[in-house]
Amino acid sequence: MSEPGPTVPIPAPGRKSVQDYINETPRWPDGTAAASVPLTRMQWRIWGLAAAGKFFEGMIVFMTGVALPLIAAEFDMNAVQRGIVGAASLFGILVGALALGGLADRFGRKAMFIVEMMIFTVFLVLLAASPSYGWLVVCLFGVGVALGCDYPTAHLIISESIPSAVRGRRCSRARSVINHQRRTIWPA
Repeated sequence: MSEPGPTVPIPAPGRKSVQDYINETPRWPDGTAAASVPLTRMQWRIWGLAAAGKFFEGMIVFMTGVALPLIAAEFDMNAVQRGIVGAASLFGILVGALALGGLADRFGRKAMFIVEMMIFTVFLVLLAASPSYGWLVVCLFGVGVALGCDYPTAHLIISESIPSAVRGRRCSRARSVINHQRRTIWPA
């Protein structure tokens, strides 16, 4: 016989869950329900921060490719080294998503979101001051790890804090920040 899965706590009668409060439809002073559930300033701020991770992912990957000829000249790189520089952040994203993405369940979404932004900032500052090819690759990988951790964490934060009626649109719009960024910089 299999063990039952984790149970979702059901609020006691008369008590609301957090999601009930998030989905609550505001009422006008005369008692009629508003046509939709507007997002609060905090919900917009949460969405903006989560979407910023997608923006930075696109920016780092794109700008690495654009700056690669200048970086190659600066560090006198051969073709293999240029390939490693181009792939370092992408490999870091893969490792970050696999290794750090699940830690949000253990330590909390907010804590991991803060940690990933700290990792991102530290490695980005070190990247700007990279004295050698080796440091450049390590810093690009570190930036990628932070961005990879952001993949699952950002979507979970959006899912937990946005009303159900607009949750899917907000998640997809956070992801589309990269596509918009690519079309704006390099229109087809």
